Amino acid sequence: MFSFAMRPMSRDRRQKRERHALGDDGMVLCNPRDKEAAHRAEMEGIATDDRAAVTCRKCLSLLYQRDKARKDGNGRGRAKRYS
Repeated sequence: MFSFAMRPMSRDRRQKRERHALGDDGMVLCNPRDKEAAHRAEMEGIATDDRAAVTCRKCLSLLYQRDKARKDGNGRGRAKRYS
């Protein structure tokens, strides 16, 4: 018979972690519905407001889309305005 002991979760010990962008609401851009992910990113020091420091591909893509939508005047980029 095998017995498995409960082990605590090990901390991530990677030297280079991806840096994630924070949205206007303080949530991580690549995972906007997960409050725990936003908190974890801030506590572990992998969240940033500095666009130049972001290394997460998904966050960079979302930042680009958001900036492009703002530049084009489409607000959030989801609905087009017709005049």
